[in-house]
Amino acid sequence: MGFFDDIFSLESNEHLRIVSAILLTIVSIFGAIFNMFVLFAIFLRVNKKDGFLKICCLKSFGNGIVCIGYLIWPVPVTFLNTYFLPHMFNAFMGQLIGWFAWCIGPLSQVLLTSNRISAVFFPHLYNRSYRFTPSNIGIIVCLLLAFLVFAAFFPEGCHYLYNLENIGWLPEDTLCTSVRRVIFLVSMFIIVVFTTVCGVVLFLKLIADSQSRVMTDAQSSNRRHQHRKVLYQTLVQNGLILADTLNTTVTYKLFTLLFTQFLILSFSMVFIRMVEGLIMLTMNERINNGTKILVGMKKQGASHGANIGHTMLVWNVSTTSAFQKA
Repeated sequence: MGFFDDIFSLESNEHLRIVSAILLTIVSIFGAIFNMFVLFAIFLRVNKKDGFLKICCLKSFGNGIVCIGYLIWPVPVTFLNTYFLPHMFNAFMGQLIGWFAWCIGPLSQVLLTSNRISAVFFPHLYNRSYRFTPSNIGIIVCLLLAFLVFAAFFPEGCHYLYNLENIGWLPEDTLCTSVRRVIFLVSMFIIVVFTTVCGVVLFLKLIADSQSRVMTDAQSSNRRHQHRKVLYQTLVQNGLILADTLNTTVTYKLFTLLFTQFLILSFSMVFIRMVEGLIMLTMNERINNGTKILVGMKKQGASHGANIGHTMLVWNVSTTSAFQKA
């Protein structure tokens, strides 16, 4: 058999494993770089009182675990064609990547949406001073829920394991994983519907607010551009959550080619995390400026926007929520 015959084979083989491992390595490295830039740009350079960016930091933290986790386990296992550590390590990495880190993404999307909605629709509550800020409480709850999911599905029979023959993450075939799959699908669809509806409502609200104000044509055009940017980011991220959910539960079963299953099961999981990191890095001006300062491309004083207390994505286009305190 030739090289391409091996790649598009129905069974695992050396050429397929090597190509898969190379693809995973490249995407995992870029994903880790993008998300770590976001994480450290926010953590080290951005106002810690900014609730929106703190939640972005949480999202990049979860994405970073997925990308780095791939480099620790699936990539070397696929290259070496052997599980070089005990079964329980495979189970641990599956729970860490497939549940703990994975859950942080959708849960942080709910926090981001709630943060935007509260700032625009309830500005007086949003701008109040709190002893324990709502965003910090939300982040703690998010991490606790992710840990509970990690722990609840750790017993034998509930594992999410990296399967070398399928070159992908697969659950054990038990009642526990069947029930978990149903709960997982329903929960993700609820999250996607909730955040999408809220995103559209927020977009319409901001458009209505901007039209009710007296401003120049240039200002009006700039506001509409920023509103669309927020909506597009929400829709893209929700689409990624939905695609990732379906890929790991339903879509991969529709294909028989092993390479296609690999792209849907393993590659898409880490590729989506890379894309999410890139979106946060490029679409949020303050994160972008913070990253440039972090890598020395811009001086600290050259970016006033990297230090002020409001987020460029939403809050500077609202008449009632100029500063972010949650």
